[in-house]
Amino acid sequence: MIEGKLIKFHREESGLTQEQLAQGICSTTHLSKIERGITEYSSEITNLLAKRLGVDMAVERSRYESLQHTLAVWNDAIIMIRTHEIHQLKSEIEQEPLRFLSDFFVQYHLLLARYHLFFDNPSKAKEILNIIENKQDSLSPFEHNLFLHVRGIYYYSMRKFDCCIQALKQIDDEYPNAEYYFHLATAYHSIHSNTFAYYYGQRALQFFQKSLNILRVIDSEILILIQLNAKEPFDMEQTKQQYDKLLKVCESVNSMERAHKIHNNLGFEYFRRKRYEESKESYERALELTTEKTPASSYLVTLSGYILSCMKGCLLPKSELIQLASKGLKLAEENQDPTYAFFEIYLLTLNEKEEDLYTYIEKTALPHFKSTGNQLMYQHYERQLFLYYVKTGQTEKGFQLASEKMTNEISYYELE
Repeated sequence: MIEGKLIKFHREESGLTQEQLAQGICSTTHLSKIERGITEYSSEITNLLAKRLGVDMAVERSRYESLQHTLAVWNDAIIMIRTHEIHQLKSEIEQEPLRFLSDFFVQYHLLLARYHLFFDNPSKAKEILNIIENKQDSLSPFEHNLFLHVRGIYYYSMRKFDCCIQALKQIDDEYPNAEYYFHLATAYHSIHSNTFAYYYGQRALQFFQKSLNILRVIDSEILILIQLNAKEPFDMEQTKQQYDKLLKVCESVNSMERAHKIHNNLGFEYFRRKRYEESKESYERALELTTEKTPASSYLVTLSGYILSCMKGCLLPKSELIQLASKGLKLAEENQDPTYAFFEIYLLTLNEKEEDLYTYIEKTALPHFKSTGNQLMYQHYERQLFLYYVKTGQTEKGFQLASEKMTNEISYYELE
């Protein structure tokens, strides 16, 4: 039935009607059925039709099968994070007009959307998703699952974590790319649903181990370690040993990006345990691994942690900390990065502007953390604000804040 689709594609490319192409070869009705794949046909007829179109059917079938294979390899390259190959295959596919054939149109465009998301261009991905969304009724089961997967990744890139989870949870068991478990895990992690994040992180890890996807194995192991430390700090020495093992793997595959993430996470774990000297050292190692290619968001998160550990441990002069916080604020504002709120808080704290600090937390920081889904920081600074109200005798404000918190919290005893 491939021949019929190829004939239709080339007929439309040539600007011929069915009647013009079929004249003297077969009836228009028979050609229509051949193109739709709903009738038997002889190779003699399809060869005559191909000859009139100026194409060799054997060559066209070979091109069809080659493109089918190349799209699958492109998808694998994205999953395996083989950046050079991703670019190379995209260029190769874009030289093939058959990518617009009905059999490939949806898959090609959804993989193109993944390509744009991989290289941090969500607006381009959104344009493609809008086109495919209008074709949902005609999608095959695989195409529908791939659409849900890419849409979930898009929602995650836009920090719409609940929408991401909703999309990915609709994927059925027939979908062969279990990579989506990792995206589910990261989305659950982002809303601090640690049990689900751990569960899907383990499923993703199994998939990546089975496919020998070393980089994604590292990503999954890091995610799982974070969940182990989420509610109550896990044994620090065991945590350190696990991260050290992962660092050796990063070194063996030359993944400085992941080594940066590991040192950043270690800095945070030491900070939580009030081991500020070790926290500072870990953050310093992470900063040393940043390059011009490091995303500004990653650099700013590490810089923020470094400043805070130095502030809490009194490890740097105030003047130097103010300089670093000012640098961070400027870079965050230039990149419209959500970390700007942290640097504002650090500067107000360092300059000992207590009243301005808590006004900023109340009016700007808390709404900001709520809108970006940063529940951890929202809870932390909500508590800081409450303690400030108590200290300064602002009992009415303190009562209102406590009342809102108690009203909004879920009772896990009665499962309200």
